[in-house]
Order: sequence, then C-alpha cells, then structure tokens
Amino acid sequence: MKKTLLILPLALAAMTFQAKASDKVLAKVNGKEITESQLNKEISKLPANYRNLKNNKEFRQQMLKNMIDAEILYQQALKEGIDKDPEVLENLELLKKKLYIQALLKKHVKVPQVKVTEKEVREYYEKNKDKFVAPNGKPVPFESLKPIIKQALEQEKRSREAQKAIEAYISKLEKNSKIELLSK
Repeated sequence: MKKTLLILPLALAAMTFQAKASDKVLAKVNGKEITESQLNKEISKLPANYRNLKNNKEFRQQMLKNMIDAEILYQQALKEGIDKDPEVLENLELLKKKLYIQALLKKHVKVPQVKVTEKEVREYYEKNKDKFVAPNGKPVPFESLKPIIKQALEQEKRSREAQKAIEAYISKLEKNSKIELLSK
C-alpha cells in the first residue's frame, strides 16, 4: 500500500511533465514562454465567429502577436511598479469582486429558456409599424423583419428572466445574512 502511495504522486508528476514537455513553445518574451496551449486557450475565449478561424495560419499568427504584445506591456508595467500603485490595486480588488460575483451567479443562477411566439412577433411589428419604414418611404415587410424582431424579443425576455432569477437568488441569500442598515 505504501509503495502505491509513493508511486502515484511520481506517476502524476511524470504525466504533468510529459504534458508540459509536449506543449510547443511558440514564442518567448524576455524568457517567458507562450505555448501552443495558451494560444489555443485564448482563441477558445473568442466569439464563435472567430473561433472558426482557429486553424487559419494568418489568424493564429496575429493572435500570437497580440499575446506577445500583451506580455511585453505586462512586463513593462511590472518593471514600472504599476502593480503597486494604490489606484491600480483598488481597481484590481473591484475587478476581483466582480469576477467572483459573475462566477457565483453563473454557478447558481439558471436562466430558463425563453420562447417568443409568432403572435408576439406580429404584435410587436404591428404596434411599431411606423418605425419600420424603408428609405423610399414604403413600409418594410413583416417577413423581412420577422427574424430580427424575434431575436430582439428573445433577448429582452432572457434579460428579464435573468434579472428575476438573480433577484430570487439574492433574496434567498439575504434570508441567511445579517444585514444592518446604519444610516437613515
């Protein structure tokens, strides 16, 4: 049993080393490596229409250039002590707080799927018909605006539902929190 416990961490370390060793280094900025997996991770964070370019050589080169530029700027900021500036530290704390809140909400708040009916789309079009006029003065036909209106209404409903879900989650947390209002 003791042998197994000793071998397991060594095997895991070897696997980690092997994974890192196979990660191709694409660039170095003052000794700091930028790897293939880092580039792929940055590309995966982009909107879907850009992720489709992940195998495009020119696009990958531009993304790598952006990463190199960012690393150069980051290193320069550290050299100049920007990381110790009180205002930067305060902003960093605010950013951390926002990121933590976003992660918490993503974990606990589920926004239900929304549906927009043909009737809702038609009603919106009819109600706002005077706004849907082409440059020549003629009304824009319903069929050409239908997908745009539907998408806008879905987004509006999603936003409302998300807000409701967030408020419900906050209310749940408030019940288990001690809140003291000290000013009137």
